[in-house]
Amino acid sequence: MKAFPRAITHLPSTFIHMAAIPACFLFGALAYEPKALSTLMAAGDSYAALPNVNSFNVVICSAIILVVTAISRMTLWLIRKHFPATLWRYSFWCIGEMLICCAFTGLYLVLMDHGYDGGYFYYFGRSVSAIGSVLVIPYIVLTLLYMALDEPRAGTPEGDARLKFYDNRHQLKFITEASAVLYIESNENYIIIHYLDNGIEKRFQLRNSMKNIEPLCEKAGFARTHRCFIVNPHHVKLIRKEPGGINVADLGLADEGIPISKKYYESIASLL
Repeated sequence: MKAFPRAITHLPSTFIHMAAIPACFLFGALAYEPKALSTLMAAGDSYAALPNVNSFNVVICSAIILVVTAISRMTLWLIRKHFPATLWRYSFWCIGEMLICCAFTGLYLVLMDHGYDGGYFYYFGRSVSAIGSVLVIPYIVLTLLYMALDEPRAGTPEGDARLKFYDNRHQLKFITEASAVLYIESNENYIIIHYLDNGIEKRFQLRNSMKNIEPLCEKAGFARTHRCFIVNPHHVKLIRKEPGGINVADLGLADEGIPISKKYYESIASLL
């Protein structure tokens, strides 16, 4: 399963999506004016006492799309650590987002047309075909853009990256290559870095929290498996289920394996 670039769920990208989706709709409706969309935006022109009903409807629909996109993207940002990192699940999220936009714009347009005889579903269907065909473009472009930007990082050899670990006073304590790190575990107010040195497993302990080092680990391509564990997926040999029903990541070490919580299972499996 192909993983989508996690940068999509970061806060700057969230605001870019919130602005780009309604902006592209506004530009497409006013500048390009596709026939199906122009006809749809004329809803209520025989009732409304406005000089330009078409432009008014475009602005209101843009505002609806902005609100829906903002709520959806902020929700995705809030659950980003628990959202399965697979491209097809993210695609379903985007499709759902577009359908909700079309649902609310359809509701607005049927009200503007004073409850047209075709009813709500008539306008919803037209919104999906006319508005959805415009909205799908920025979704595809933004996703492909982030995937292209993420490609060089994905293709960079892990051994070229050197990780610098600081303690909670921001004093440099430990430097190692990303490829040497096996996994990291937390132990009360300390973290323990398990790494390889000339093929021998060693440990380094420093005073810090998993929350503080998580951004560094994400950049290195590491992933959480549990609230107390972060693993380097390149060292995971397989995922197995223990007799008690617990999934563990097997690194081929003497240890019993790294526990994988249910909420992290999909994201870990997609990286292997």
